[in-house]
Amino acid sequence: MGKKLILIVEDNEELRSSLNRHLLQAGFRTDCAADGVVGFSRFRLLKPDLVFLKDELPRQTGFELLIDIRLDSDTPVIMASAWNSWKTEYQCFKQGADDFIRMPYNNHVVTERIKKILRRGGANQLIRVGKLTINPDARTACVDDPAGEIKLDPTPSEYKLLFCMASSPGRVFTRLELIEHCFPQSELLESTINTHMHNLRHKLTAAGIGNYLDGRRGVGYALTDSYA
Repeated sequence: MGKKLILIVEDNEELRSSLNRHLLQAGFRTDCAADGVVGFSRFRLLKPDLVFLKDELPRQTGFELLIDIRLDSDTPVIMASAWNSWKTEYQCFKQGADDFIRMPYNNHVVTERIKKILRRGGANQLIRVGKLTINPDARTACVDDPAGEIKLDPTPSEYKLLFCMASSPGRVFTRLELIEHCFPQSELLESTINTHMHNLRHKLTAAGIGNYLDGRRGVGYALTDSYA
């Protein structure tokens, strides 16, 4: 397995260079950005294994960058902040950060936090609901078929919904719960969830498991193979 790539988004050149050297010595590959706009560009281009992100950045704040990252992927993110406030820490986790560390941070501590998160991520296992199989690492979904696997090819939003429901098969999620779980940083209308579910059901039906998506009128949605 190749070395993991860590993207460091930090505007302080001294801190950025110091952490970069430490991570290289610890066996990681690294890339750096000094502001949020460049950070997101490097993120989209390189698809790093983890992002270390400062909250206050030029051009685009760390929180804005975190929102963009979460709209695009589930890549682990560690947020660093000089604000010693539970509200700041809460905001980081609410918007999708995997860990929070207060500044000034110690490079050894940051490195161990990164290793811990990557070990946890590497332990991801396939999620199976009847004929449906979801691979969290590859962010793919497919359906078993006598003729071979059928790829569902969900959109990023459809994948988030499918992953959420498949993680708790049989549980009925209200539309509001789905928004909070899958799109915590957005202001989606509940009617938008209906549209995503309509499109997702169409893809499931084409793969032969349309009945896995159980819509409860006036309540919400569940994913189950109990009717298969």
